Amino acid sequence: EQEDIYYAVSKLPKKYRAVIHLFYFEELSIKEISEYLKVKESTIKSQLHRGRDMLKEILKGSYEIEF
Repeated sequence: EQEDIYYAVSKLPKKYRAVIHLFYFEELSIKEISEYLKVKESTIKSQLHRGRDMLKEILKGSYEIEF
């Protein structure tokens, strides 16, 4: 199951993959990600939202995931 999630994350475009990885796997806050990537917090929030939506589509049918 975890391998499927890693695979799905690897299929995301780079900017979404980066924020998803930093938020969920490295457990950084939105503020920390914003500072690290030198991007506005609102941009990070938008990218997380879009990245989650993309992950749901990739994993659709395989799992019932709630973000």
